[in-house]
Amino acid sequence: MANLQDSYDYVVCGAGSAGCVVASRLSEDPNRSVLLLEAGPSDFDWIDTHSPGLVTSLHRTKIDWDYKCKIQENSYLAYEDLTWSRGKVLGGCSSHNYMVFTRCSAADYDSWVRLGCEGWSWKDVLPYFLKAENGICPSFAGSEFHNVGGPVTISKPHRPTTVSSAFIEAGLELGYKNVDVMSGDIIGFGDLPASIDADGKRASTARAYVHPAMKRSNFTVLCNAHVTKVDIQDKKAVGVFFRTDDGDKRVAVNKEVIVSGGTVNSPQLLLLSGVGPKSHLQEFDIECVADLPVGQNLQDHLAIQMKVSVKPGSQVNTVSNTPMNTNGVEAAGFIKTGLEEPEMDSPDMQFHYVGGFYPYGIDEDKFLALKDPKFYPILSQDMPRKERMEMKGFTIAPTFLHPKSTGEIKLSSADPMAPPIIDPNYFDHPYDMKAMLKGIRVAKEILETKAMTPFECKLNCLKMPDSKHDEWSDENLEAYARHYAYTLFHPTSSCKMGAKDDSTAVVDPQLRVRGIEGLRVIDASIMPNVTSGNTNAPCIMIGEKGADLIINGGK
Repeated sequence: MANLQDSYDYVVCGAGSAGCVVASRLSEDPNRSVLLLEAGPSDFDWIDTHSPGLVTSLHRTKIDWDYKCKIQENSYLAYEDLTWSRGKVLGGCSSHNYMVFTRCSAADYDSWVRLGCEGWSWKDVLPYFLKAENGICPSFAGSEFHNVGGPVTISKPHRPTTVSSAFIEAGLELGYKNVDVMSGDIIGFGDLPASIDADGKRASTARAYVHPAMKRSNFTVLCNAHVTKVDIQDKKAVGVFFRTDDGDKRVAVNKEVIVSGGTVNSPQLLLLSGVGPKSHLQEFDIECVADLPVGQNLQDHLAIQMKVSVKPGSQVNTVSNTPMNTNGVEAAGFIKTGLEEPEMDSPDMQFHYVGGFYPYGIDEDKFLALKDPKFYPILSQDMPRKERMEMKGFTIAPTFLHPKSTGEIKLSSADPMAPPIIDPNYFDHPYDMKAMLKGIRVAKEILETKAMTPFECKLNCLKMPDSKHDEWSDENLEAYARHYAYTLFHPTSSCKMGAKDDSTAVVDPQLRVRGIEGLRVIDASIMPNVTSGNTNAPCIMIGEKGADLIINGGK
């Protein structure tokens, strides 16, 4: 165990995508003492975290929280259970995810300002994206939208494959433009950046921020330290309790406690500390120190995995990379379905191109816990495993970006080691299904373009077992979505940021917990609404901006 002091100026609870950023930035001043606590092990102990191609092997291991969610009434009907994979390791989900790096839509952040979050417009947050990024792709150099020299290395496929290039051409054929998905103006189709180094290693926030900072004498990193409670006295955070292999510990805090546990763990820790709905806390005899809607407004992205086989010889994976140093997610399309009322400025549907059959591969059995054998033929190509593994193809994944359905996170027990109750509440609002069906049909249009014709694309059957409906009928597609739609592990918004008078908000635009001095939340849970795309880059931005709010007041 690291040599612990009795007190620190700042204690950061959670060494995930944002927490690593915050702790590293705070420790840049030698006059500040900083303690970073992480429930999981160091990424030094899990070298597989550094190899992009081994991402699926990290699921359901000791570095995965592997949360079991509440059984859903409207989704996941084919599966035995619904699990959320979250990184329990130094770097958090940035050491555990698929490394897709998108800033999402400029309109996302401008909409946050309209909700009362002053200082969070696209113009306000872009400098923090740039501060974090080191764009090594040649096309990044000299662009106003890209930076070279930040901690997190961002790359693009250096030799896009023929199929992924055709996927982008298909989007153009349908009337969309070729876009730089980092520009903020993202409606269209383009290459998809990834947080992967030039040497083919994962560029997690652990490697980018914490490893270089470990030599600082004012910075202490303690892994395998599960934070159990924030000590709040007289409406002020004065310390942190945590559990290690050596027993329970407490450190005092001189200035601030920063909760960076992520969308699941941050609300759980606040609730255990007495910050949350009073009626819920009373169920567990926890004294309520701030009656706030902690755990509400939970949002996530669902996708349909449409698997497409191609003719022999088709190039679906990046040839310049080995299987171990690519994430296989080379391109994406972002569109507006036109279903919104009133219509949004942001795209509401994303199409991921994955060079292979996601989420399967060598670890497919981790994902195929289905209720009934009759559901397997659809997902497993209805052929022997060996033949299936040798089959060549890609996945196009229509992803609905702005669900109207919201869920919640609650305590299951006053025991801090007990997992919380997670209810994503997928497809609760009928609009979400309507949008998903639109996305499936647009994906079909993409596959039928002239650009995709040379590859003889054959879409895996979407027809439900025992269904009497036509494969492309609304009835069949809705049943398919309810059975097979799959989370992309993008949970956000459970500690919502909002204006001072917003009764639905947990933190203010400075990320301070309302009514409690010296306590902030800095991670994806503060998003007022989930962003239009993959959430890791926005989470890193939140870490950069949050650190600046502490140090400089954001000025």
